[in-house]
Amino acid sequence: MTTREALHQLVDDLPDTQAELARVWLEDLRHAADEDGPPLASETLESLDRGLADVAAGRVTPLEEYERKRGL
Repeated sequence: MTTREALHQLVDDLPDTQAELARVWLEDLRHAADEDGPPLASETLESLDRGLADVAAGRVTPLEEYERKRGL
């Protein structure tokens, strides 16, 4: 599976309640990766890799649960 295919799969597997947040994050990444924009720091890229690995492994908390636990 290519990276692009893996990203598509992650997006397809998101619950509808998290789709908008993922869209915003991906748009931010797209703008950050713009040739005229600032490059992403290696720490940022590593953090993104860790986050994607957590999502792929199911080590995530649904937004509703996170908000409930924090009284939001």
